[in-house]
Amino acid sequence: MQGGPMQGGPMPGPMPGSPLPASPMPGDIHMVRPERPGTLTAAAVLGFVTAAFEFLGGLLWILGGSVVGDLEDAFGTGTDFGTLIMLLGLASLLVGGVYIWGGVMALKCKTPVLFAACGVGLVINIVALVLSEAHNGWLSAVLAIVTLILLAVPASRRF
Repeated sequence: MQGGPMQGGPMPGPMPGSPLPASPMPGDIHMVRPERPGTLTAAAVLGFVTAAFEFLGGLLWILGGSVVGDLEDAFGTGTDFGTLIMLLGLASLLVGGVYIWGGVMALKCKTPVLFAACGVGLVINIVALVLSEAHNGWLSAVLAIVTLILLAVPASRRF
């Protein structure tokens, strides 16, 4: 009795008449895409982290704006700071969503969305800094600046 592959016998070959697998074309060998640079991956991760802070900050701004609006109505001040704060919170939530979208696109090596999210997020956080007399918005502003720097590094731009 002939032994199989586990018994030390001959290995079965390709079936007679079956086609062999195609060899790669000469151009296919050089079609391998290079790895994504670490700076681009770090920028995408910072985009996700900043999105979490923008969502959290946006919810807090909306809740705070609601309280301020109620206090304005109760004391009859005639100002609309509560509405302004709530709009800032809604803008922050929107920017948080764009940060997530930009992070996903950056992982696919397409950076314009993350650039835009960082720019708009930086503007919103500067407005938050001005409104809160330099108490709120520091962390997201710094993260936006660091993300912009990581996206501007030559390794990230070339890719």
